[in-house]
Amino acid sequence: MSRQRPEEQFAFEVVRHVLNARVEHFDTGGRQRVVDAMVHYPDGRTAALEVSSIGSRDEAITGYLNSRGSRRAISGLTRVWYVQVPLQFHPSDLRLIDKILPRCEALGVTELDHAAAQDADAAALFHKGVRAFVIPPLAGATQMSEARAYVCVRGVGGFLKEGIEPLVEELSAVLNTPTMQSKIDKLAATGLEERHLLLHVRPSAFSFPVYDGLSFGRPLPSRSPRLPDGLSQVWLLSGWKAGGVVRAIANDRWHRDHPFDPPSHATT
Repeated sequence: MSRQRPEEQFAFEVVRHVLNARVEHFDTGGRQRVVDAMVHYPDGRTAALEVSSIGSRDEAITGYLNSRGSRRAISGLTRVWYVQVPLQFHPSDLRLIDKILPRCEALGVTELDHAAAQDADAAALFHKGVRAFVIPPLAGATQMSEARAYVCVRGVGGFLKEGIEPLVEELSAVLNTPTMQSKIDKLAATGLEERHLLLHVRPSAFSFPVYDGLSFGRPLPSRSPRLPDGLSQVWLLSGWKAGGVVRAIANDRWHRDHPFDPPSHATT
């Protein structure tokens, strides 16, 4: 392929800022089975870089809500609604929520499943895995809250008791899948000593405590990473600014960088 994908462009910028190095797009000009980029350090060293992603691809709704927020103004609504959608819910189907919630109010119901018994469109939305209910006003409130809906993704939450420690085992399991092994083989084929694999991490890639820890800057695992032979570093990028990018450095440690802070000479 000759054109960079958006996720590659973002990944290259992250690596450039963290390592203070030049990143050359290498998968160009009809080259077959080559890595995505070469990283050129100021001291003349060269490293190979491959970019991929982990977690279900059916999570477009998560990115949509992350970038636009969960609050949604809906014409004709008179109350405040809380709406849960499944991970596979497509952002284009939000218009169905805009259509159905005012209809729920017209039917005099405060939960979507109650409307589903009376309205075919509400039933169809319910069977897509959407759940919705009216948030009651606070006791003693003298004014009506502004009508709106809050939309969130169901199934991303969980208990934080274990923290990020299971990342050691969970990342090791991911890296031993056939897909990741093929990426590692491409890196090995370069013959370069230093090999980097950058992974865009979707919420379903890891358990909730681990994803939360990556995304929101929690303390990193106390145990060293377990990387397959031939990998120098694995980069984990959740897309949340608070989490920056977490690097698993082979036979060494975990390190968190904040790529768009003022650049510094990172430890490689």
